[in-house]
Amino acid sequence: MTQEKLLLMLKSRRFSPTILNTADATHYLVGAEDNKGNFYHLENEQHQTLLTRSLDEAKCHLKSLGLSHAIFEMISPYDEMIGSGNENNCKTRLDIYF
Repeated sequence: MTQEKLLLMLKSRRFSPTILNTADATHYLVGAEDNKGNFYHLENEQHQTLLTRSLDEAKCHLKSLGLSHAIFEMISPYDEMIGSGNENNCKTRLDIYF
């Protein structure tokens, strides 16, 4: 999917702005999720996957696109490794507003 189409889907609210983080990672992946749970990453000026160093930096980037909320998803690989019995336990999803 092209970045132009992805931005159009975000602005038309067909996709949900999403920030992904793994509990032990030092970066945040910024993009969008469709209604089937597929994630599409945004790109930086060098056409590389957009990674930010903080949640605030990720929120500022989405805000610069005219957005005011996102889904923040943190994945814990530790719960996944030890097998909590419920695959949803390894993810935390929050609606955040900025």
